[in-house]
Amino acid sequence: MTQRCLHIFRADLSRIEACAKSGLPRESCGILLGAQTENGWRVSAIEQSRNVAPQDRNDRFEIDPALLLRTQKAARAGGARMIGVYHSHPNGKAEPSETDLATAWQTGMIWVISAVDVERMETCAYLREAAGFVPVPLQIMETEQ
Repeated sequence: MTQRCLHIFRADLSRIEACAKSGLPRESCGILLGAQTENGWRVSAIEQSRNVAPQDRNDRFEIDPALLLRTQKAARAGGARMIGVYHSHPNGKAEPSETDLATAWQTGMIWVISAVDVERMETCAYLREAAGFVPVPLQIMETEQ
């Protein structure tokens, strides 16, 4: 069996990382739209969200509930469905934090995390399973075939 990957266009990954940089010193966030495939997950679009966390937005994120509702309605009408979320860790690591583990209740979702500071950027993907987060390799696509 081949390893499952997150397939994402370079342009979408660049948008996620640009969002992380522009959001400094706060966490940025958004959703990943797409589909699960036999060899992983394929991102078809991303939607940036306001970080509506009520406090400590430097180390917390909360996606705007209005965006989540619009996404769910669009999926029911035949649009792309949410396959995960992305967020940044300003001055942190590109791995799930204790807060992420405590708040990521929905299993089967992909989490893309960009660690960013003024000098570096690292982005990694994870699958949220019942026991925790499992790393998922990124497969960067240049253009749509």
